[in-house]
Amino acid sequence: MSYDAINIKAKFGLFNEQWSPKVIAEMNDYQFKVVKVQGEFVWHEHKATDEVL
Repeated sequence: MSYDAINIKAKFGLFNEQWSPKVIAEMNDYQFKVVKVQGEFVWHEHKATDEVL
């Protein structure tokens, strides 16, 4: 099985919406997302999921 590298900068260029996460890859049961934010980000957690920022 082969995998292609993901250009995160290019993925950010594909959308303009803020605070709307976009899935850029999936592996097993995991989704990898990017999001554009504006202003202050309030750190929080979702106890029912595994997340990395």
